[in-house]
Amino acid sequence: MRFEAVIFDMDDVLCHLDDKARLSVLVSLTGRARSDLAHELWGSGFEDFSDRGGFSAEEYLAEFGRRIGYPLSEAEWVQYRKAGMTPIPGSLALAREVSEVATVAVLTNNGHQLKKSIALLFPELLQIFGPNIYVSAEFGTQKPDPNIYRALCDRLGCEPVNCAFIDDRSENVEGARAAGLTGHHFQSPLSLRAFLGS
Repeated sequence: MRFEAVIFDMDDVLCHLDDKARLSVLVSLTGRARSDLAHELWGSGFEDFSDRGGFSAEEYLAEFGRRIGYPLSEAEWVQYRKAGMTPIPGSLALAREVSEVATVAVLTNNGHQLKKSIALLFPELLQIFGPNIYVSAEFGTQKPDPNIYRALCDRLGCEPVNCAFIDDRSENVEGARAAGLTGHHFQSPLSLRAFLGS
C-alpha cells in the first residue's frame, strides 16, 4: 500500500443512497407530496447548512420536523435515513482489506445527527473504521473545500501527499487533489481495487 491513509466518502461509495426510498418514509408519515418534501430538505439549503455545522443534532431534528410539518422523532429520522442506504459489499470488503495495512477513514458531507446515529444507520462502518468516521459538520465546511481535507489529514496525523481520497462526485475529488491528496473518482469496487493496487 503506497498510501499512509485512505479516506472514503460514504454515500454512493460505501453504500448506495436512494432518495426515493427515504422520501417514501416521510410521505407515509406526513401525507405530503414527495416533491414538496424534497424541496424543503434539499432545495432550500437546509441540509447544506446542516452539513456545514449550522445545527446541533437536536436543532437539526427540530428544524427537520418543522420543515416537513411533522414532529419527527429521532427513531423516525433513523428509519427515514436508513431506508435509503444499501451497503456496497465490494467497497466494504476493500476498506476492510486496506485497514489491515493503512489508516482508513470516512469523510461524508452530513450533519451531527448522522454522526450521532451511525451505529444504528450503518454498523458495518464502525467495525471497519472505528472512531475514524467524520461528518463535514465537525469541520464547519463541506467537500469540496480543500480545507476540509487538510483538516482531516491533520486529525489522522498524516500529510496530504501520503493520503488518498475516494468519492463518487468529481468535484469532491478535485477538492481533495487541490489539498494535495491523491484523488479517485469512484465508479465501482472493481475500479477502486485497481486504483488502490496501482
